Amino acid sequence: MNFYIIGENTKIGIEVFTQSYPESIDYWDGNWLNAKIECEIPGFLAKFSFQLRTDEIKDFADQLTAMDQSREGKAALYNLDGYIEIEGMIDGLGDIQWTAALCYPAGNGASLKFEFRSDQNSLNRLIKEIDEILAVFPVVGTP
Repeated sequence: MNFYIIGENTKIGIEVFTQSYPESIDYWDGNWLNAKIECEIPGFLAKFSFQLRTDEIKDFADQLTAMDQSREGKAALYNLDGYIEIEGMIDGLGDIQWTAALCYPAGNGASLKFEFRSDQNSLNRLIKEIDEILAVFPVVGTP
């Protein structure tokens, strides 16, 4: 299952495979997912596997939905382990300015930081893709 953030000459794809700890019903262990990111920007192609949490994806989807409905604000996907940080801010004309930072291995590895723009019309597709992932991998438990 994938979700994509696509803009001018830029494509970030995150594929979610499986739960990292499928037997766990604990909030802290049960929400880890095995994932892979592929990022294409002019002059660079980054691919690596990492772990992402369902609550991180859910928070991002909620923020995207609010941004889409109000046509203002921002949405951010921050990974607890520090592999990815993606933030989008919508302007009054319906353009979204994205900033992204990738790091592999997390913490002190190679890093890539970049910015790009996309149109708000891409939000519905992105929200739908994330909702499909959350239907299969819902947030487990409470903190």
